Amino acid sequence: MIAFVNRIAYWIKSLAYWLSIVGGAILIFSMAAVLADVFTRTLFGATGGNIDLTFRGSYEIVRFGLLLSILYALPYALKDGQVIVEIFTEKLPEKFKNWIAGFFVFFFGVFGFVLSSGLLDRIERVSRSGETSQDFGIPMGYIYSLALVGTVMLGIRGISVTWEYLTAKTGEDE
Repeated sequence: MIAFVNRIAYWIKSLAYWLSIVGGAILIFSMAAVLADVFTRTLFGATGGNIDLTFRGSYEIVRFGLLLSILYALPYALKDGQVIVEIFTEKLPEKFKNWIAGFFVFFFGVFGFVLSSGLLDRIERVSRSGETSQDFGIPMGYIYSLALVGTVMLGIRGISVTWEYLTAKTGEDE
């Protein structure tokens, strides 16, 4: 049974890894959009308005790109991406440290599911109202649905990492 759950945890980690790759690509695209916007506005100003390559929507690209890149990268970073200060736990046994870390990460998972619940409610409301983004006119339900992928993954990965911490073998167990 433990081997089966560990295999599922491995697949969850792999899925979180690929989701973080997508988040990184979204972040790179957002940065490129900012650079292009700055360049085209500078060109517009330097030519006195004769060359107008400016475009609308760079604010939305950055806003939604940052949202998705953070939500997609966070699940993978749960286990090894945390800064841990061991001043209080330095002399505790490894097993107890793992339990503390598991308890801490468990609440990241709960947080992911709470965010997911809020997003589901928001998706329902914007689908009824027909709300769209300001510049591109994209239905906000689509954007919130993409964000939902990240929050659900955060919840699942939080539970998975908690399992890894609570079942970790330490030198004391052997």
